[in-house]
Amino acid sequence: MTVPGRSTARLLPWHAAAIAGLAAALVSAPSIRNGFVRDDHWVVEQRPLLRYPPSIAAVLAAPFWPPSFGGRLWRPAVLASFALDYRVSANPSWFHFVNVVWAALVAAALALVASLVADQRIGLATGLLFAVHPVHVEAVANVVGRAELLAAAGYALALIGALRAERNRGWLAGLVLGSALGIASKEHAATLPAAVLLLVLGRGITRGESWRTSVRSAWPLVAGATLPIVAYFGVRSLVLPGGAFASGGLAPGLGGLSLIGRAWGMAPLSLVWLRLLVAPAHLSADYSPAFATVSTAITPWHLAAIAIWLALAWGAWRLRHRTWWPLVGLGWVVITIAPVSNVLVPTELLVAERTLYLPSWGAMLAIVATVSALVPSGVRQTLLAIAVIGGAWRSLTRIPVWRDEQSNIEALKRDAPNSYRSLWQEGREAFDAGHWGSGERLLREAIVAAPQIPGPKEDLAWRYITAGYWRPAADLLAGAIADDSSRSRPWIELPLVLLTAGDTARAVAIAQAAVARFPGDSAVARSAGAVLGASNQATPRP
Repeated sequence: MTVPGRSTARLLPWHAAAIAGLAAALVSAPSIRNGFVRDDHWVVEQRPLLRYPPSIAAVLAAPFWPPSFGGRLWRPAVLASFALDYRVSANPSWFHFVNVVWAALVAAALALVASLVADQRIGLATGLLFAVHPVHVEAVANVVGRAELLAAAGYALALIGALRAERNRGWLAGLVLGSALGIASKEHAATLPAAVLLLVLGRGITRGESWRTSVRSAWPLVAGATLPIVAYFGVRSLVLPGGAFASGGLAPGLGGLSLIGRAWGMAPLSLVWLRLLVAPAHLSADYSPAFATVSTAITPWHLAAIAIWLALAWGAWRLRHRTWWPLVGLGWVVITIAPVSNVLVPTELLVAERTLYLPSWGAMLAIVATVSALVPSGVRQTLLAIAVIGGAWRSLTRIPVWRDEQSNIEALKRDAPNSYRSLWQEGREAFDAGHWGSGERLLREAIVAAPQIPGPKEDLAWRYITAGYWRPAADLLAGAIADDSSRSRPWIELPLVLLTAGDTARAVAIAQAAVARFPGDSAVARSAGAVLGASNQATPRP
């Protein structure tokens, strides 16, 4: 893909970066009108630590999710950025404005990376397609998506440093700083050393170097990218013992599977990734069970997924005599999607559009390089214009989904009606409208769709508590604790429910266990104190 009227000699790398950054800013700018939606409430809006931080150290040491949500993620750079936002304004428009700025910087930086490894024409086309990609809307238009933006910014800075260090060793500082920013923003940046090796190797082979020579020149750069990542995990083990790559329980269907089993189970869902990366016409606010499910059987979808991935690899390999960049782009997708693939590390999410933010750059690089190698120049320009206009239009029409809570809920129910989240939300709405029967049925369906997710159990338990159904409520709360024992809400409610139901011995035992598990939680201490006081046991201190 080329730009009309421009030659490679006249189009400089910074031109490609500036154009891509401007395109990303223009497309994402309408999100400034959005409010706080979904996870924004818990991570940002209702977070006194960020509004009124007692110290910088307190912000840097805090988990990304509040402790009551089982905060096991440590992303100090993201929380620090939110705390800085509050120093300027508590208006959500300001937070979204900052996201728009970061989105523009990332698009510019990654366009520059493409220009440095390939050429300016490929850099510009890759940058433009990345800038307007509709799959980015969730990461940009949702405030907590800043974790993706900052991680990608660190990734891009590190890669620019690695690629520039060949001529100026001072750029090694950019490599190290970028790696530190990336890993302090999201755990997925742990893949950066592999990406550095991939791009340096690809650039070297394109120049005619042997792969051995390229690998030798890459090792110091890989080491520079690795050091901050190793330091991050070392510090996290001290600041946040038991930290993890993901918060919450495992997605249904992943429990008990080996690495090979998870890879097989996720194979059909990898087709969803490809569709979203290449043809994102249909987007969804959620991809949870039963809208998306893991299957370990042998199905046509498994066989189709294997066939398509093999065909992509074979096609990219066959093109290597013309261009190596389709193969490099495909390798980038595999590397950057690995942490969220549920193969190496099982998580609560099967598919999420925001997690495709960084992988999409590799997909765009592969597509642009393939088209540049196979399609005549005039046709390339037309295809680029159509793709950029279409991507921008789809992104602009998708941004209002994150305008407010009601808009997001309606989109969730429309896009993924069979998702447990849709069933969960409809069940709550039915209860609020006074329709007990349909509310209970829908929440039960949500529990069946995602039996390992505690939220629907906790909500249905609360409805039972308000109606005085103590035993069913106790069973659901006990199930929620079994699903995820790091969440304080069921530990607070279960002892009181058991006490009211007449099971004093069990209520006392769970109250004591709750205080031991959450020693600094005042709500847990109050609940346990009420139970232990009513049973004439010693009341714990908060």
